[in-house]
Amino acid sequence: MTAVARVLQIHEDRWRWLEYQASVLGATSVVLSSYLLFAFIRFGWPDFALRPTVRLLLIGLYGWIGLALAAWAISRLMFSTTASPRDMVRLTGHAHLPLLVVGVVIQVAAVMVAGGAVAFWVALFVATVWMPALLVAAVAAATGLARRRAALVVAGPYALWALVVGRHVWRLLEHLL
Repeated sequence: MTAVARVLQIHEDRWRWLEYQASVLGATSVVLSSYLLFAFIRFGWPDFALRPTVRLLLIGLYGWIGLALAAWAISRLMFSTTASPRDMVRLTGHAHLPLLVVGVVIQVAAVMVAGGAVAFWVALFVATVWMPALLVAAVAAATGLARRRAALVVAGPYALWALVVGRHVWRLLEHLL
């Protein structure tokens, strides 16, 4: 099984494997490529706009780092975990892989095949189920917490991330959906 297939699963043992195999650079490439794909979908190649693309990439990076550090701080304050911020940043970065799936589905399904309905339902599934589940698994692996406690840790930061980052991404892609 490839590394990407392992990360897309929610099993905690896959995330423990990733904890030793992955790097912060790999997580950064996942996050940046996700948002770069969204920018490409929005602006296309002939009209590719540098300033809005850089803005979207920065929003994605700051959102990811903010999400990871907020989850780290909450786990530290509420449950006295000893997880390092670096591990939390690295694993939550890899939990952004479903955003790549959304980008690919929007590119293939919405633009070329079936219209925006398919892309909307895939994006809704990723936002409400898949990505939060991967974040819970990532936080559980990084902190050693049980899943329910990890879900408590992730709930607030993910809601804030979805409001801030999701609003910007939605505004860029709403013309497709």
